[in-house]
Amino acid sequence: MKNETVSGETGNARLASMIGLCRRAGRLGCGVDRVQDALKAGRASLVLLASDPTDRSAKQVTDKCRHAGVPLLALPMTGEAIGRACGIGRVTAAAVEDPGFARAIAALAGGL
Repeated sequence: MKNETVSGETGNARLASMIGLCRRAGRLGCGVDRVQDALKAGRASLVLLASDPTDRSAKQVTDKCRHAGVPLLALPMTGEAIGRACGIGRVTAAAVEDPGFARAIAALAGGL
């Protein structure tokens, strides 16, 4: 199967499915605090940012990623949609703590 960027609702559904799988595998830290912890510990391979973060959250996550040298991917999904994919409430940011999942999510989102 080729790695292709998928757009529209089908693409978002596949992206949400991969994010949910990453969460169930225990390789996704959800929330700004968990992202900061993963960046500080060197566990983050990729950081995901919802399409609707607060200005403060966006700046915190962006600055921490830049300082840690970890790629940041702005998703075409709201915090509510990411939260649904993870089976929890609203998720503004999430740290992917596995390089394989990071590559798969980035490929589906068309980033990096």
